[in-house]
Amino acid sequence: LVPTIGRTILDIVWVGVGNKLMTICNCCPCCCLTRFLVDAGPNLKASLHRMPGIRVQTNDSCIGCGTCEGICIAKAIRVVDGQSVIDQELCRGCGRCIALCPQKAITVTVDDPRYVARAIDHLSPLVDLT
Repeated sequence: LVPTIGRTILDIVWVGVGNKLMTICNCCPCCCLTRFLVDAGPNLKASLHRMPGIRVQTNDSCIGCGTCEGICIAKAIRVVDGQSVIDQELCRGCGRCIALCPQKAITVTVDDPRYVARAIDHLSPLVDLT
């Protein structure tokens, strides 16, 4: 699963730590956020962003079984003419569909090979690990 990193109001309210906690969420099915995100309003969904340069797409192994459609937290996947189609505008890039696809027909790619290093550089000043 692709980590989603950020600070959320949920952390501030639930844990009561102010703006000091940075959450790393993997959008696993046991998480409280993913259980209600499917039915959340558009404002909350819009606050979650896919990492730049991440692309999730189906490949030729897709048989259109619909498993991915049912577990997508962003409702970004639809089965059309026997093939799963991922709406890149809606997709949050969490990778749940990749992890749960029985055919291993969904892949994630990172367009920029230096993305991880740039993300670390960007996040490092925001986190105090001492």
